[in-house]
Amino acid sequence: MREHLPVPREKHSTMGGMIMILDHTSLRDLAGMTDDMGVLSVYATADPRDTSASPAWRLQVAQAIDALRDQAAEDGDRERKNAVLHRLDRLGPEIDSMLDVATSGLGRALFAPVNGDDVRTLAVQMPLEDCAHLESRPYLRPLAAALTTDGPAGVIAVSRDGVRVIDLRFGVSHELTRFGFEMENEDWRPSRRSMAAGGSGPASAARAYSGEDRFGRSIDEHLLRFFGSVRPRIRAIADREGWETIAITGEARLLSVVRKGLESAGGHRDIVMLDHVVEHKSVPEIAAIVQPELHARRLERCEAVADEVRSTALAGGNGTVGLSDTLGAFREGRVSHLFLDGERHLSGHRGPDGAYYPQGETPPGTEAAQMVPEHDLGERMIELGLNSGADVTVLPPGPADTLIEDGGVAAMLRW
Repeated sequence: MREHLPVPREKHSTMGGMIMILDHTSLRDLAGMTDDMGVLSVYATADPRDTSASPAWRLQVAQAIDALRDQAAEDGDRERKNAVLHRLDRLGPEIDSMLDVATSGLGRALFAPVNGDDVRTLAVQMPLEDCAHLESRPYLRPLAAALTTDGPAGVIAVSRDGVRVIDLRFGVSHELTRFGFEMENEDWRPSRRSMAAGGSGPASAARAYSGEDRFGRSIDEHLLRFFGSVRPRIRAIADREGWETIAITGEARLLSVVRKGLESAGGHRDIVMLDHVVEHKSVPEIAAIVQPELHARRLERCEAVADEVRSTALAGGNGTVGLSDTLGAFREGRVSHLFLDGERHLSGHRGPDGAYYPQGETPPGTEAAQMVPEHDLGERMIELGLNSGADVTVLPPGPADTLIEDGGVAAMLRW
């Protein structure tokens, strides 16, 4: 068996900052970034169709950054005003590079606290947003949404030649490794010489057919053993890469042998079986064939799990629906998985103890005048989920309709 080893993906430092690889770990790291002076979050989606010298997407982001600069200039806190304006000036080269049409990546993002020199950037081959925010924590909804619908997935292309293992994430595909199949012993394969020596009558033809038939059965037996032997390695790759969905493609009779044991320990990994024979195609061609199937399965999964959580909550089980009950569960540290309509705007306020409440609700003993307005409770819940170790699913249009009667919010609870 031949194995072609992958080249590991690494994070690289540049210009004093870090180029991030988007995954659940890096998203949780970002959620932990905080600065009382503010954290700058900039998103841009390069439109390849706009070939003008000043494309609209770049102008929109630049205007959003200028608006932040204007707000800072009007800030009554002189120390904060000076700190924000100075930081924006220092970040000029990084922002210019991010908005450069020659920079790679369809979607780009930059995060930088006002205090310090930390700068984190990332690029993905999928749309994000065109915006700039300055809050006490990074703005994470676009990245959480990207992980929900276009996060790490795998393709296992199976054939009689072996197995190709391909990684798909955020519009990028590359081959991690391949396991080549070789017969252990082919010495007794019927040769042309032996067939010729056997004559040309019916008996010799039957002997030749029998030999080829035995060789075919032997190949099948070796193939089954081979696929069984590489399953643990494929499982290890899937766990390492964080694949939540895997597409297995190839001849139907070979797929089930490879599938066994690929489900994750927690049962959260979807396996999509496709009878496309793609092993001889290029990686981009394979991605183009498989990605629509993977995307459709992810949407089905989002809708099914959100519906399951909603049913559990309405039946009195370990779940909540609606903003009020879900925020209450966050205050008690009970949320294990948040489900949020990615396009729903939710507002409320924050109490003196830092806890969040919907409009009209206040904690006992607290006057409404003591509450601080919060214009984006959805973003705050994403932060709460990530910082508490909960899973976060930002529901795209379609699956989000499952929670339309519940304000676009639901949660699975720890107890």
